[in-house]
Amino acid sequence: MRVTKLLPALAVVAVLAGCGGTKAPDDPKQTLTDLVGHLADGDGGKACALLLPGARDTFARENEAADCEKAVAVISGRITDAKTYRAMVPAGLQVKGETATVSGYCHHGWKNADGSDSTLKVDPNTLGDITLKKTTDGWLVSDYSSSKHYSSCGG
Repeated sequence: MRVTKLLPALAVVAVLAGCGGTKAPDDPKQTLTDLVGHLADGDGGKACALLLPGARDTFARENEAADCEKAVAVISGRITDAKTYRAMVPAGLQVKGETATVSGYCHHGWKNADGSDSTLKVDPNTLGDITLKKTTDGWLVSDYSSSKHYSSCGG
């Protein structure tokens, strides 16, 4: 009898301690916008909280870093205009049911807020391909492949 009373209390403590997961946006576009903002700010904790554990590992490996937070630092260090980087939107976002993808291939995935192409050398298109999944905690990045896998755009 005491165990059954204790289990719900432990569950509440676990959620309050952060073991219940991070609440992500309910919109994949907002998750991507938040991710890019955290990259521009160099905030590895917040950026990596938007990635599922397997995606964090892939993100680190694809960016030749020891962990997700260090990968964010690498990317953030390459950004020369954080304000413009942060303002870009995932115009090429494709949502199919409970998954969504955006690809920076040939600079088509991310645009300036006015719809124009970026003039930045390093912009969110250079991230690569990002796949999101709708979870009970919101839309989170479930898979990642860096732009180093892209072939030439042919132009």
